[in-house]
Amino acid sequence: MKHDFRGFLFSVQTAYGRVCLNMRHSAPSLSKRLAGAIVLAALAALSAFAQQRSVQISPRTTAKINTYLDGISKAGFTGTVLVESNGRVIVARAFGMRNAEKNIPNDLGSVMDIGSLTKQFTAAAVLKLEMQGKLSTDDKIGKYFDNVPADKADITIHQLLRHISGLTGDVGGDYEKITREEFLAKLMAAPLESKPGERFGYSNIGYSLLAMIIEKVSGGSYEDFLYANLFHPAGMESTGYSRPKFDPDSIAVGYRWDGQVWGKPTDKQWDGDAPFWHLKGNGGILTTVSDMSKWAIALRGDTILSAATKQKMHNPRLRPDENENPFYGYGWDIFRTGRNTLAATHNGTNNIFYAEMHRFLDEKLTIFHMVNKGIPSFVDVNRQLTRIIFEPKYVPTVPPAESVDNQRFTEEIIKIALEKGLGPAVNAFNGRKPGLGLIRRFINRKGYDLLREKKFEQAIELFRLNTVAFPRSSNVFDSLGEAYMESGDKMLALRNFRKSLQLDPENGNAEQMIRTLSKNPE
Repeated sequence: MKHDFRGFLFSVQTAYGRVCLNMRHSAPSLSKRLAGAIVLAALAALSAFAQQRSVQISPRTTAKINTYLDGISKAGFTGTVLVESNGRVIVARAFGMRNAEKNIPNDLGSVMDIGSLTKQFTAAAVLKLEMQGKLSTDDKIGKYFDNVPADKADITIHQLLRHISGLTGDVGGDYEKITREEFLAKLMAAPLESKPGERFGYSNIGYSLLAMIIEKVSGGSYEDFLYANLFHPAGMESTGYSRPKFDPDSIAVGYRWDGQVWGKPTDKQWDGDAPFWHLKGNGGILTTVSDMSKWAIALRGDTILSAATKQKMHNPRLRPDENENPFYGYGWDIFRTGRNTLAATHNGTNNIFYAEMHRFLDEKLTIFHMVNKGIPSFVDVNRQLTRIIFEPKYVPTVPPAESVDNQRFTEEIIKIALEKGLGPAVNAFNGRKPGLGLIRRFINRKGYDLLREKKFEQAIELFRLNTVAFPRSSNVFDSLGEAYMESGDKMLALRNFRKSLQLDPENGNAEQMIRTLSKNPE
């Protein structure tokens, strides 16, 4: 499983599959076609018959959740966490500092940037306008914009929502100043990455285009429409770009992994009361863990979106080749769990803030967390919480602290592995001073860097090192399996994918790879 940085794609396992991220907001993997969980054929039909059962979370499980959260807090986790079941908040906790310089700790009212989780609001707003009879998801963008070039003339709202428009991912940086006209000109001039409707290609600019359509159709601002039609009905009074008139001290300061100050999103270059168009509509919404709990609960009812509209959001019209794979719906990655229940997830980041939301639709469970310090090993918090809830015997993994000492130690061990081999690296790891630990994602990132350079033997050595250091991690065996597969050793790839699946029976990527390799292991 990849864990890379800005400019590349990386993926994070969930208890039901594989969520892939781009360190700008989020980007489901192009090579793996989103996550690796298995969505059953005829998903829409099956979902109608799925057993509607809310999960029962016992006091023992709640205690186990809190013990895990205490552990990651000691390891350096800073942010907020929510577990909500059938309208009841099971766990809602905050950790670390909202503003270390002012000695303000995080609490449930800490306001943070949720990156590409913004896309779910954009998608819901589009669907709300369709409910109101003001647009159709089958509309072509030429209905709303002048002088659309021929190669983009057939792009539909449906294709924008599903990231199958063929549009490129970005045409500028998050906080780069750009006018609406300049943004449109760049977007329209950029070559398509594929024909509209042909294949998935995660596009932030596609969702900014949707935000423009929302403004054109509604006659007001994007944020005002979201507030009137989504946020206010859900009771979310602390969500938006600037409309909530946030107390400046409520907005969390973003920190790099080593503690250096990055600042607040609102301190960056904005177009007055909202981001410029590189970010508006596709990312950058600010919110609290309490408001996201209200949003999850509101989505279960029919006040904001009708049952038929939510069905369309979670089960949109698919391409002919999407009858067996997980897919991107309207603003959500959609999966079937190993329990044959429907789940929706998304994540988002700007390299500093990170947020992830899992909605188990049939089981009426929401898991959400967000952080304001770099992108540490805590991107798998939701996965760990999910496994705690659904696997009574599961023992969660608390990662080593991403401290300067552990970073230096990890870099030292990587150097030994690459220069002297796995054996000396393992010996150095086993002989480490008390308190030192390897940072898994650093090793994984370097391994995937080497894979891209076709340095298969070195990449495999690093992934093997991770399996020694983290023998209970499904993720590291999944990565090793991918390395062997890339190198052409399908038998060893198959062996490691099976080990990964053994450690996490709901690792959909491993399951899918095993099925593929078993058909032709030679």
